[in-house]
Amino acid sequence: MHWAIKAGIGVLVSAGSFTAMVSQPTHASAATYRRTAATKVASKPYYTTSNTGKTYTFSGSLKKTKMHANHALKSYHNSTWTRTKQAYVYKGNRKVRYYYVKSAKNGATGWVASSYLKAGKDYQAKTAKKTTASAYDKVASHTGKIYQISGTNNYVKLKAKTSLNANLVYTRTKTRVIYKRGRAYTYNYVTAGSTHGWVVSGDIVSESSIGKTKVTSKANGLTSYATNGNVLSPYRSQDFSTVNSSGYTMGKITYTYDSDYSTTNSFQTAVHTLPLTKSTNDAYSKYHFKTAVYLPIDYPGFSRKSILGNPQSAAFSKDDHYLYVMYNDNQQASDENQTGWVIRYDWTKLNQLLNASGSSLSMIRRATNRYYRGTTTALDRQVLACMKVGPQFKAGHVQSLALNPKTNQLWFIKAYKNSTTATVQRLSMSTLKPNASVNFTLKSTVHMGSVLSFDNSGNAYFWTQTKSAWPTAPVNSVKFYKGTLGVNRVHFSLVKQGLSQAPGQVLQSMSYNSNNGRLYLVSDESIFSVPANKLGKLSTADVSRSNFSGKREFEGLVWQHTSNTGYLLTNKGPELMKVVAN
Repeated sequence: MHWAIKAGIGVLVSAGSFTAMVSQPTHASAATYRRTAATKVASKPYYTTSNTGKTYTFSGSLKKTKMHANHALKSYHNSTWTRTKQAYVYKGNRKVRYYYVKSAKNGATGWVASSYLKAGKDYQAKTAKKTTASAYDKVASHTGKIYQISGTNNYVKLKAKTSLNANLVYTRTKTRVIYKRGRAYTYNYVTAGSTHGWVVSGDIVSESSIGKTKVTSKANGLTSYATNGNVLSPYRSQDFSTVNSSGYTMGKITYTYDSDYSTTNSFQTAVHTLPLTKSTNDAYSKYHFKTAVYLPIDYPGFSRKSILGNPQSAAFSKDDHYLYVMYNDNQQASDENQTGWVIRYDWTKLNQLLNASGSSLSMIRRATNRYYRGTTTALDRQVLACMKVGPQFKAGHVQSLALNPKTNQLWFIKAYKNSTTATVQRLSMSTLKPNASVNFTLKSTVHMGSVLSFDNSGNAYFWTQTKSAWPTAPVNSVKFYKGTLGVNRVHFSLVKQGLSQAPGQVLQSMSYNSNNGRLYLVSDESIFSVPANKLGKLSTADVSRSNFSGKREFEGLVWQHTSNTGYLLTNKGPELMKVVAN
């Protein structure tokens, strides 16, 4: 019997017939089949999902072929077989095509019925390619796993290690194509702190695509846009920290009028100052405020007298020729429904009039009052010609008017507090009413802030005061948000470092000084500033802090773009006060 086996193998080899990778004993009772000679075919990858199929070796002659099972296909799921030859086996009246295949998993070979195979690679890969490092977030609707990949391109193995975290931003640095059941899947190599591995590309989304808008309506010159999903990048509270900014937080102020507001019947002419009372010892904190001009109070065409007594924010045009001041009537129940309007002041011409002989700091206030009463002088008419009063519209609290220097567009926040859906609007510089409106949601637990600013590169900023403490952020600490805001996209990220204390109890304004690159945080009688390019890595020495006296409401700090000149917008009564170095 042993001699017969050896002789049988010897005949198989010498005939150049079909060679088995693993020798199998020949059983006398095995069925025999007729087959064709093997022919070469184009190399092609296949995979199998069969749980019952097998590969075989052939022995015997073409007319009397015996088949010996050598591999169970169920042991080769998630791997690729490559064919190189074919032959036909006649089983009764059936003609069955067999492929000679080799496994990429371990080199196993054999003949397999083609019906068990499906065209395509399975668990093979291409070499990973490096990419420019970029930020990605988990897709909210996907569970998403992070995998470790081992093996070679010819046979890869994936092992799930952990789930994607919705509170992390992942950095992608490599991509790799992996084939599964004939389909190519792109995997991205990502890192987030100590977490690293490969994720299916569809489970993460590039931050550059977050917050893209679509047009929802067009009516009366206003185009409305909306985003889909959250536009705030994920974060974890434990990754947040604060830099010490203590010692300069002011309490709540009881506002008072200027000392001569009543005695002059509001037509003030004297220069007032709001002195510096306390500051940090650096070049950016030592300044005070001095009256530049008294703003108007009365104007015809509104519902009541003294309608202009409540300016909320202001912004200069890019060339500083115009000053835009935003007002509301403060008569509606909710902030987002406040009626507002904008007055555009020809700042260049007004300053020429202010510097002329016989002028007065109250000339605008007097001119608009006489216009309200129906009698004006020649000078009044010159002053009024420097003003364009825009139409009234639902504007919100409007303490956020800001110019984006990169796009030369004016933006303000209309709604932010009563819902997690925020509304920002773009103001037409010619019609002085909104021509674009964008609705978005930061996330379900985070409201948009009430203030807004842009740097020279077009980055948008706002800051908030912490109301509910984190272990890493005490109550009244400052959080900074930085991002993109426009009609095409809205996207913000929490800067992972804030300030331990806010300037004051009432968050009033935010502004950017393009001449020194600093962001200014304004509360009543207290202003902090930080270098914008150091956000996230501030030291205590970077935080300039200044306190003032005067019991005035600090509505906003506005900086010119072509010079290092700033103005404080105040109420009771409304005026612009120039920033003066101490």
